[in-house]
This record gives sequence, C-alpha cells and structure tokens, in this order.
Amino acid sequence: MALSFFTASYMQHAAQANQFRCQTPNVELGTGGRPEYLLRELKQAFVGKAGKIHGNFSRELAEAPLKPWLQELQEEKMSFKSLGEKLWQHFETKLAGSSVDLDAHILLFVESLAECDFLHLFLLDHKEGLYLDTELQLSDSLYLDISKVIAGCRINITDALIADPDVQSDSPISLLRPRGDKELSDFFTEVVGMGDALDTKADTENFLDAVAEFTKDMDEDQAALCRSEVVDYCISQDKLGETVVFEELSNALAESKAVEDDASFANFVSDYQSQRDIAKTEELIPDRAKLRQFLRISGRSEQLSMSFNADCLGDSIVYDPSADSLTIKAIPNALKMRLLEHLNQGS
Repeated sequence: MALSFFTASYMQHAAQANQFRCQTPNVELGTGGRPEYLLRELKQAFVGKAGKIHGNFSRELAEAPLKPWLQELQEEKMSFKSLGEKLWQHFETKLAGSSVDLDAHILLFVESLAECDFLHLFLLDHKEGLYLDTELQLSDSLYLDISKVIAGCRINITDALIADPDVQSDSPISLLRPRGDKELSDFFTEVVGMGDALDTKADTENFLDAVAEFTKDMDEDQAALCRSEVVDYCISQDKLGETVVFEELSNALAESKAVEDDASFANFVSDYQSQRDIAKTEELIPDRAKLRQFLRISGRSEQLSMSFNADCLGDSIVYDPSADSLTIKAIPNALKMRLLEHLNQGS
C-alpha cells in the first residue's frame, strides 16, 4: 500500500440550534506508519460490511464536484492539500441550512496501488475511555471507534475518470451509508456526488436464477455442492471487496470438483444472459443477503422464527400452499427434547 495523502476533520452540526463547528489540522498529518495502519484497519472494517451500494458519479456536474477535483488532482493541477480543503468546504456547504445532525470525525485518504489510485472517505464516531497516565492516575481519553464506521466511501479514481464509455466501469464508487438515519444517508450520498446506483439485488437474483438452472439436471448431492460452493465463493469475494468474475468462479468450481469443466459454468451464464435478454456482463457485485437466501429459507413473526436449508423443502419439510401449512418430518433432536419437556410440564 502506498498512502499518498491523509487528512482529517471534526465536524459538529446541530440543525435545530443552527450551530456548526469544524476543526481541521493546521499542519500536514503525514502518511507514515500510523495513518497507514489506520487506513488498513478502516478498509478491513469497510469491506466486511454488507449492504453497500455501487455506482458512478452523477452525470450532472453540479451534483458531483468531487469528480473534476479528482481530475485536477490526477493532472497535478490541484494539490492533495487543496483537495482536502475543498472537500471540507463542500461538507460545510451541504450542511448549512440542512436538517442533518452530525458529530463525527471525517477521514480522507488517497492511496496509490499498482494500477489504480483510490480515494477513501470515512465518517467515524469517537468513544470515551479511561487510561493510566505516567503518574498512574486515571485520565479520560477520546479515541476513534474504528470498528463502527458510520459511513464510508471508496472511489477508484482511475476507473471513475476514464473518458471512453465503452471501457468505463459502471461501479467505481462503493458507498456504505448510515443505517437508520435517512437524512444523513442522503446527505453523505450527495456529498460524494453519486448518481444512480447499480441494482445489485436484481443482478444477484438473475445470477442465482442461472445457478438454479445450471444445477437442475445434476444429481441431488452434486447440485447441493455446486450451489454451496457458488454462494461461499461469492460471499468471500464480497467480504474482500472484490467482484465475482464468472471465469474465475468457474475455475474455482472445477478445482473443488463441483463441476467437471473449467469453463462450463462461465459459458452457461453467458448463454443464459443471451437467452433471457439480460445485459451481458462477465462479473457480478453480489448482494450478500440474496446469496444467503438462496441456500436458506427463513421468516419470522412476533411468535415464530424459522430457518432451514432450502434443500430440505420437499424432503424433510413439506409445504402445502392450499392449507398454508408446513409439515416437518425430521425434527432436530434438540427441538424434539424441548417439545417433550414442554409436554411433560403441561401434563
């Protein structure tokens, strides 16, 4: 990892009181050991979180000023320091007059890897703790809560600035939005300047439909193995922050003996897309929730919670749509014991 730039800001905005406070560093923060360690930990926390959205900058230039700033940065017409200053001003402008409450540290990193440059932006909360000072006296301390990223963004600068639409990526931006706070979520999306997001749920559903079609003529054990291997591989890639390349997945399935031919799965997906008039693609940004639902059927109400392997349906678990009932033929031993205990208590 080659960290090119690191800067930070602390912002407080109380919308109801119309109060704003912004603190930025007076000196360069450097790019040595501690910032690199911090970025490494934040990247790990970021890629491990599900529910990110992916897309590109808005086509309206006024809605995505970050894109021309990054262009100037790449062309060395703007310094890293100026980029940070413009971004903090952008935050302040967006917050002014908004109803968003914010109390967070905002960290900005620019990273140069072998083939691409990346911008990382994180909103972090802070926690209060106690420590013993050199006189062994208890003192208070504030520290960054790295494990709980409020919001985050990773931009592949190189891909985002490709001018040729035929080779430009549809998803150079990965965005982790705050949960449970729609106003802050919308605010962060607007600050980044992201346009329409990819529909990763629909894409994953189409992909899993292809997997189901691919495995339907296999024997039961082979089909279960193949489906499991596909889901495990896709989830692993998502946790690494990587896309699922169908050719690489096809090779992995052959290595695990889930399929016989290295190219069979990739070729099948390609043909399936053509036959169903699905936009042709050689890779997938998976939706983790959809992947898990492919192998397990679950649901809950206030009084009942149930989850079971999808392969059980029609075998040890039978659903009768006309009666709207489930019949469980092979009850787990632990559940059986609990049921018997409950019956004995009532008798």
